[in-house]
Amino acid sequence: MKRLLFVVLVLLVGIAALGYWRGWFIADKESKAGVHVDSAKFEKDKKAFSKTVGEKAKALKANVASLWKKAEGLTGDDKAHAKKELAELEKKHERLEKQLAELEESGEDKFEGIKKDLTKALEEVEKKIEELTKKLEKGKDK
Repeated sequence: MKRLLFVVLVLLVGIAALGYWRGWFIADKESKAGVHVDSAKFEKDKKAFSKTVGEKAKALKANVASLWKKAEGLTGDDKAHAKKELAELEKKHERLEKQLAELEESGEDKFEGIKKDLTKALEEVEKKIEELTKKLEKGKDK
């Protein structure tokens, strides 16, 4: 229970620090709470990130489609292994699409967590596509 509270506290402090640094929160002595939330700045940042991730997701989908075509030229175990890896990539891409939809609906409280997850997932998928592309190129050279 203490760990959970600690994690929640760290997340809240992290979101508050990020929000202040990005200009989402402004210290204001005149308001009752002392903090003003700049939701327009937050929405602008969220839209920019969503657009970037959406474009990367489309490019990844196109890359996976081209890898399927390359895999068709393989035979035997190489082809079966490539198809298995491509199926896993498609599942990861579907998860990215779901996270992107969650990002669109998220508020300031969930944005940073989803952003972090999406960034990590994109990196993993890009790395996997790069590895698979190299494998398929080696398979063609045989």
